[in-house]
Amino acid sequence: MPPRSSQRKRSGAVFALMVMAVAGVLCMPGRAADLRVHQTRYYVLHTDLDERHVLEAKLRLGLMAEEYNRRLQGLAGTVRDRLPFYLFKNMKDYLAAGGPPGSAGVFDGTKLMALASEKYPAEMWATVQHEGFHQFLLAAVGPGIPIWANEGLAEYFAHGQFTGDQFLTGLIPPARLAVVKEKIRKGSFKPLVDMVRLKHAVWNVEMDGSNYDQAWSMVHFLAHADDGRYQQPFLAFLREVSRRMEPERAWRQQFGDDFGAFERRWSEWWLEQPENPTADLYGEVVLSTLTSFYARARAMKQSFASADEFFEQAKEAKLQAHPEDWLPPWLLEQALKAAPHVGTWSLTGPKNRQILVLTLPSGRVLEGHFTIKGERVTGVEIRQGRRSRR
Repeated sequence: MPPRSSQRKRSGAVFALMVMAVAGVLCMPGRAADLRVHQTRYYVLHTDLDERHVLEAKLRLGLMAEEYNRRLQGLAGTVRDRLPFYLFKNMKDYLAAGGPPGSAGVFDGTKLMALASEKYPAEMWATVQHEGFHQFLLAAVGPGIPIWANEGLAEYFAHGQFTGDQFLTGLIPPARLAVVKEKIRKGSFKPLVDMVRLKHAVWNVEMDGSNYDQAWSMVHFLAHADDGRYQQPFLAFLREVSRRMEPERAWRQQFGDDFGAFERRWSEWWLEQPENPTADLYGEVVLSTLTSFYARARAMKQSFASADEFFEQAKEAKLQAHPEDWLPPWLLEQALKAAPHVGTWSLTGPKNRQILVLTLPSGRVLEGHFTIKGERVTGVEIRQGRRSRR
């Protein structure tokens, strides 16, 4: 099993380690002299990982922070100081530095820490994405964001997917959707007005998985429901509470006084969702990941006669890449496993500029475009194809 605090449980992501952080039991990292220091745009990375995994961490951190910044545009201030992140190879060093036993990562109010995992890397990075948002939000906005919004946004980013050259958000895991629907039907969630009023201290005392599920569902709804009509009011709400306006007053200003009507629309929207409402976006994740590996191979002058040949070479671990463009093999393995289930694949374009194309079951066509400089990949972009199947 994965470390328990890194799991996304069906009842919600319960980060017991946050209790320890609030209690102030974490100490400053020990054994710092054993860690190499790497400067990135947003972070000071302290780690004892090998060079390849450092490359991955730096790439992930940059994409992660850029997505935090993009989603908080209009709210976040400038993060003037690089954020400290300690990434440990061994559990004993992580624990010696103050990491809570059984955890995969923690933000203690000052620094972000994580324990690297060879066995469960995706789960570890999901924890970093969650905890890292708390760190970024505090640095960029300050401490005034209500706990439901803070934790809901952190969960939103925890579900984000690193693809090698992109970080995609907005995904709805089908298992979590089923939990949300069940709790809405059973009336297990708090009334909306109570959630808006919920204090940080009460959240920590309750430490209830349902609160995480409800907070995530509220944030996702405000970010994506009804063609994005709630995005700007939600941003304005966050802006006002960051300036110390009382949360209930800020909510009423942006969304009106009728909490019941808003709660009904939130419930209806979630209950209307199909079993896998972001299936196309999951397909985009797979295409983006495979395009990252395909682009690296093309940058090394490796060519493929067909999509099938590319997949064969990928499965046999024969794809080439510049040493500084290394990506973890598990990321490719994960994408290859998912590829047959997200649609049909092809290569298109002139022989020296061919790209991967994914035709989704919905009929949408997605193209994996990329740019290269020398033997290095400089960017990946997923675009809507020029044709679709009805």
